Amino acid sequence: MSKINQINKILKEYFELNKSISVIPAKDMMPYFVLAGVFEKDTKNGFPIRSLLRRLDDKNELQQIPFVYAERKAANTNWFFQRSGSSIATQKVIKVNPKKTELSITKSRKESDEHYVLDLCDKVLKIKGLRQQRFDFLLGDPNFQGKRAKLPVDIYYPVLNLVIEYKEQQHTKPNKHFDKPDLFTVSGVHRGEQRKIYDQRRLEVLPKYGIKVIEISFSDFDHDSKDRILRSHIDLERIKKLLKK
Repeated sequence: MSKINQINKILKEYFELNKSISVIPAKDMMPYFVLAGVFEKDTKNGFPIRSLLRRLDDKNELQQIPFVYAERKAANTNWFFQRSGSSIATQKVIKVNPKKTELSITKSRKESDEHYVLDLCDKVLKIKGLRQQRFDFLLGDPNFQGKRAKLPVDIYYPVLNLVIEYKEQQHTKPNKHFDKPDLFTVSGVHRGEQRKIYDQRRLEVLPKYGIKVIEISFSDFDHDSKDRILRSHIDLERIKKLLKK
């Protein structure tokens, strides 16, 4: 398969799997292209794909990749890929800083990797689980008033007595947002340490009440340098293997 055909195939699959996204900067597709072997590696923040698009543009052959949109400016061209039938002109452009603007692609929580993985679990188990379910017996540490909040689980399948927890990178790696050393929780530790405590509490408490717990990590999937899942049709098979028991 030619490089152009590979790129079109990857883009078609990407938009099929990410139905809420209409437009994406070309450079943000580089992890997918590298994973598929289209390019050996990413350099200079998307240079390989930008270079290829410029060559096609110079030869007036951009139509070979029907997903391409070129935002032409006086000094340079910004490259995007857009869903077939969408128009980048309808997308909102916001200021990131005084010297730079970029396309704003709003992602709600329902478009997160967590929801993506849990939706796949629903599909494999052929049951719709209860998201953010809480139990009277699974409690956090007491606050200064002695009150204890019920800890949520990512998804619960009552008929199977099963809880599935999706572990994003902040569950296994340091995270500046969650691990601020000067912000302490009711547990007397920062949020990163509290998360570890509560993760372990779920693993210990839920089985005592006959509820099995399965943890699924972002590392179980192909992911980019920011630990975001590179969504692919093979992810369903990965979930099937993880939930085989």
